[in-house]
Amino acid sequence: HITFREQVVHLKQKCFSTLRNICKIRFLLTRSQLRTIVNSLVVSCLDYCNGIYFGISGQLLNQLQLIQNAAAKVVTNKYKYDHVGEDLEKLHWLKVKKRIAFKIALLAYKSVNGLAPDYLKDMFRYAHHGHTLKLIVPQFISASSRRSFSYIGPKIFNNLPTTLTSSDAVDIYKRNLKTYLFQLHDQELDKLLS
Repeated sequence: HITFREQVVHLKQKCFSTLRNICKIRFLLTRSQLRTIVNSLVVSCLDYCNGIYFGISGQLLNQLQLIQNAAAKVVTNKYKYDHVGEDLEKLHWLKVKKRIAFKIALLAYKSVNGLAPDYLKDMFRYAHHGHTLKLIVPQFISASSRRSFSYIGPKIFNNLPTTLTSSDAVDIYKRNLKTYLFQLHDQELDKLLS
């Protein structure tokens, strides 16, 4: 049974250590430079292979969100106990759970459109319903197999609006997907992911 607890704890230690070091030189940097450094050194660590975090416990997901919140506080010059919700929107950062959904949906789009490696493209089976393309969601019994990309990729892709999945270019898709995810409430996000 994989929990990713050790991975998340290690990532949290690494990111908080990096953020403490950035805070030491924050006064030397403009806000733009600070944002670039935090994106490069901390947010990129959160995004690296974050699709594997799909389905982790709420507690571990919360730990990842704490990292992102701390990064936003460094960029916006907030204190430890300040609320950061609006700042994430101002920075145009999706919350961690939405970032995970974004990554999976992007990989699914690339796979469907021939932009992903063959091993990802080969995971999908297609069903045409009229003029719309749908992916066949395999029937898995175990919880761990329902966290796999071959299961969750088609599930998320099929739950997205057709106007989004039929985008002509990956850049347009990414922009529209991010906007779509920003607008989703938690219950709507849970429905997209289920």
